[in-house]
Amino acid sequence: MARYFGYRPDDTMRKTIEQFENQVLIRHHNRPLVSTVYVDMQEKEWAVAFAYNYSRMPGIHGHENPLEVKYHTSPHERKSIRMFRSDEETEQTLVHDSCEEPGAFIRFVLDYERTRVCGSS
Repeated sequence: MARYFGYRPDDTMRKTIEQFENQVLIRHHNRPLVSTVYVDMQEKEWAVAFAYNYSRMPGIHGHENPLEVKYHTSPHERKSIRMFRSDEETEQTLVHDSCEEPGAFIRFVLDYERTRVCGSS
């Protein structure tokens, strides 16, 4: 289930995010992972993060995130989106010019991540 901080999505956006969580299943180190989306829209930074977790309940050691991905940008510099992936341990910069409002930023990130992990949008 998605988590929202500093942002209240409308029904269409909520359904889009839920669709991503329900449809995207990836394999990482030969294990299936399901996603949880975190949306954090603050005054100084917009961020959308994905926590890819095992589909089973966490064990005695608690919650595990074998793969984490974070996209973030400053609302004042929306053309540059930074992406961090925990498996690559590098940060990349994506150039995109249509993130004028939080909803457009979230849609771009969801589409980009779906294309990246699934190969199609």
